[in-house]
Amino acid sequence: MPYWIEGMLSATPALAWVFFGLGLPWALVALPRADWRDRPVVALLALAFGPALLTAWMFVLGSLPVPSLRLEWILAGTAALAAPGWALLWRKRTLIPIPSASGKYEKHGGLAPDEKLLIALVAAALVVRWLSAAYWPFTAYDALWVYGYEGRLYTLTHTIPASIGYYPQFLPLQYTYLQLAIGDINDHAARAVIPFLHLGSILAAYTLGSRLFTRRVGIYTAAIWALYPHVGQWSRFGDLEIPTTFMFTAAAAFFLMAWRAALPVKNSELGTRNYSVIAGLLLGIGMWTKPTMGAFIWGVALLAAVEAARWWYARRFVGTCYGVSERMRVVLWAAVACIPLGAAWYVRNLLLGHPVITMPPGFWLTLAARSGAELGWPLLAVILLVGYMMMGSRVKAGIPQRVSLPIASLPGLALVLAAALPSILSPRRMEAPEWLLLAAGVALLAGALRKPILSRWPDEAAKIGWALLLALPYFVTWFYSYSYHYRLSFPIVPLMILPTAVIAAAWTRGLWQPRERGAGGSKTGGFKTLPYGPVRRIVYLALVCALAAPGVVSALYDLNAGWDWLWTDKLPDDASRYASGNEALMNIVNGLRVFEQEQGRPPVVAAPGIVRLPFFMPLADVRTQAAPTRLSDLDGVDYFIYGVPETGGVYDGIPPRQNQALSALARADYDPTDTIMRLAWWRDDSVFNYTVYELHLENRFVRPKNGVPPAEGDVVFGGFARLLGHNIGGDYFWPGRKLVMNLFWEVLAPADADYMVYIHLRDENGQVWDSWDGPVTRSNDGNYYSTLVWEPGEFIADKRELVLRNAETPVGDKTYRIVIGLYDLADNRRLPVTINGEPAGDGYMLAEKISIVPGQE
Repeated sequence: MPYWIEGMLSATPALAWVFFGLGLPWALVALPRADWRDRPVVALLALAFGPALLTAWMFVLGSLPVPSLRLEWILAGTAALAAPGWALLWRKRTLIPIPSASGKYEKHGGLAPDEKLLIALVAAALVVRWLSAAYWPFTAYDALWVYGYEGRLYTLTHTIPASIGYYPQFLPLQYTYLQLAIGDINDHAARAVIPFLHLGSILAAYTLGSRLFTRRVGIYTAAIWALYPHVGQWSRFGDLEIPTTFMFTAAAAFFLMAWRAALPVKNSELGTRNYSVIAGLLLGIGMWTKPTMGAFIWGVALLAAVEAARWWYARRFVGTCYGVSERMRVVLWAAVACIPLGAAWYVRNLLLGHPVITMPPGFWLTLAARSGAELGWPLLAVILLVGYMMMGSRVKAGIPQRVSLPIASLPGLALVLAAALPSILSPRRMEAPEWLLLAAGVALLAGALRKPILSRWPDEAAKIGWALLLALPYFVTWFYSYSYHYRLSFPIVPLMILPTAVIAAAWTRGLWQPRERGAGGSKTGGFKTLPYGPVRRIVYLALVCALAAPGVVSALYDLNAGWDWLWTDKLPDDASRYASGNEALMNIVNGLRVFEQEQGRPPVVAAPGIVRLPFFMPLADVRTQAAPTRLSDLDGVDYFIYGVPETGGVYDGIPPRQNQALSALARADYDPTDTIMRLAWWRDDSVFNYTVYELHLENRFVRPKNGVPPAEGDVVFGGFARLLGHNIGGDYFWPGRKLVMNLFWEVLAPADADYMVYIHLRDENGQVWDSWDGPVTRSNDGNYYSTLVWEPGEFIADKRELVLRNAETPVGDKTYRIVIGLYDLADNRRLPVTINGEPAGDGYMLAEKISIVPGQE
C-alpha cells in the first residue's frame, strides 16, 4: 500500500470517534425527533458538531499554562462531552416518539434516473478527491504558513503558544489531533479530515435545497456545487474555504428553515427553536473557522431589516398586520447560540494583545477583479429562467402547458449580457457604462418578470429571495474587495446556485414525470417519460455527464505536476511533492537543514515575510513577522533571507535609505566575499526568488588589516568618516582597462545626509579627465549602504571598479593622481576634509601616481 494512503487511513479511526462517538449523539439531540429519519441532515450535523466539540476542548487544553495537548487528555475530555449527549439521546428516544410520515416528512418516492446519475457522479468525484487529498502533503501557500504549520507546532509543543494569533483554530486543531492520534508528524494523516469536511459542504448544499424545496432540488444543488470544477481543484489544499462553505451553507439552511417556520401560518410546524439554535451553533463553528463567516451576521441583519420594513409597510399602508416577533426570536436564538464558540478566539486575541481580526493587506484589495465573470451564477440563473419560460413546459393531468415569457424581458437580458460579456471575454474591471447597462437591464428584467413569477411561483420566489438576501452582504464584500480569487466566493456559492438548481430541477422533471391515472397513463406508476421519448432522455443524461466530467476529474490536475502525477512515479515522495510549485522554497529549506546537520543545532533565521518557511522547521527560531531595520536587530542570527515578492511587503512604509538591515545587503551583493554579510546562495523558480545571506555581524566592528593608510596621518571627511586606508590594483590605465580599488572607512559619528563618494582622475593642473562617482557598496539592483545608516564604531570596506572611459585622456609622460571626497546627493555640496584636525579642502589626494599608456589588446 502506498505510504500516502497508509498515512491517510491510519488517522481515519480517530475521525470515526469524532463523528460517530462525539458528533452523532449531539446532532440527534439538537434535531427535532421527526428529523432523525433525514439521514443527510443527521450526517451533516455529526460532521459539524463532532469536530467543533473536539476543537473547543483542545482549545481549552492548549490555553492552559502547562503543555496539555496530549492524546490521552483529549480523548478523556471528548468522552466526557459525549457521555451526556448519549444520555440525552436515549432519553429523547424513549420519551418522544418519532412522528408518523406525513406532511413535510412524507417519504420520498424513488429516485429519477438523472438524480441517480448525479449522485453517482458526485460519488465518483469524491473518490478522486479523496485520492488527491491523500496523495499530496500540504503545498498551498496558506496551508503551509498557517493551518498546516500550526498543526505541526501544536503537535510538537502540546500547547497553543501565546504568540499565535491570526485565524481561529477549527482546522489547525483537527490537524493536531490526527497527528497526535498516530504519534507522528505526518501531513497525510493530518489531511484525513479534508474529504469529510468537503462531504459536509455537499450535504449542506443538499439540505439547503431539499428542506427549502424538494429532494430533487437538493440533489441538483449539491451536485452543481460538488461538480463545480473550481471546487474540485481546491478540494485538496486543506484551506479554510471548503469548511467555511460547509458552515455558511448549513447555517443558512437551518436559519431559513426556522425563518420560514416562524411565519404565522407555519407556526404549527416543528422545530423553529431547534433550527434557530442549530443555525446559531453552525454560525459559531463558522466564526471558529474563519472571520469572513461574520458576513452571515450582516445577512441576518439584512433579513431582519427587510422583515421589519415589510411589517411596517403592511401595517401602515395595507391595513393588515402580522406578528413579526416570531422571526425576531429566530434571530435572537441564533445570536445567543453562536456566541460561546464563535467569540472564543477573538476574545483570546484581545486578551493577549493580538489584533482581534487580521484583515488582508491593502495590496490584495487592489487586485479585486470586479468583472462580469464574478456575476456568473446570477447570469446563469437569469438565462435559465428566461429559457425555461420560453421553452419549458408544465405537465398537468398529462397535458403539457406552455409558460409564457413577457417580451420585455428579452431587451433586459440583452442589456445584462452586453454589460457583463466584455469583461468576461477580455478580463478587466467593469466600467461605468457597463454598470449603467447592467442597472438598466436588471430594471427591465425585474419589471417584466416580477408579475408572472409572483403569480405562478410566489412561495419559490420568496424562499429564493430570502436566501439571496442572506448571501448579499458577503457577495458585495467579496465582489468589491476580495474577488482576486474565485475560492473566496465559495461560502455563498451554494446559495447562489440555488436559483439555478430550482429552475433546472423543474425544467427537467418532465423527462421523468410519472403517468397519472385518468390521463392515459399506466396504473402502475413508476418513472415514465411524458411527453418526451427515450432519445431526449439519453441526450439529456449524456449532456449531464459531459457537463459534470470536468468537475469529476478536476482534482487530478496540478498546475505544476500536470495530470499524470497519480499514475506515474514523477513525484515519488513528499520532498518532490513539496517542491512541486515550491522549488525555490525547498532549496532554501534543504540548505538550512545542511547547516543543522553540520552544526548540530537548527539555525537562527530572519526571513521577513517568508511565512511558509516555519512549516518545515516548526521548532527552529525562524523570524518571519518581524521587519528588522537595524543590524543590531539581527544579532545572533545565522541567516538573513530576502524573498521576492514577500519581503518587500513587510518593509512597506520604511524609507529604504533609512533601513540599515536592507542597505547592508548591498555589501554582500557588491562583494560576495564580504565577511559581514556573505551571499551564501540563492534560488529563483520564476515565481519566488530567495537570496540567503550568512551573517557575521560582529566583524563589522573589527578593524581591517589590509589597505595603505594615509601617509599624512588622520584623514576625516565631514567629521563622521575616517579614511583608514586604501589599495588599488595597479598604477596605470589604458582606455577600457579596469582597476579594482578598495576604500576602508571608520564611522566616527552618525551622518546627517545621504553622501556619495566622488573619485576623480586629475592631472598636475587639477583638470579632471575621468570620474567614478557613486554611493558606498552599490549593488547591481541599485541598493547601497547609505551613509544615513552608518553606525559609529563600525568599519566599512568599499570595493570599486575603475574603468578608464575617456578615450581622449592624454597618453605619455603626464602624471595623474586620484582624488576622493564625499558630497551630498541632494545639493552636490562637498564635505570638508581635515588632516590631523586641520582643514584640507574638500578632497583627499591618494599617494599613488597614475600613468596612461597606449591601449592594449
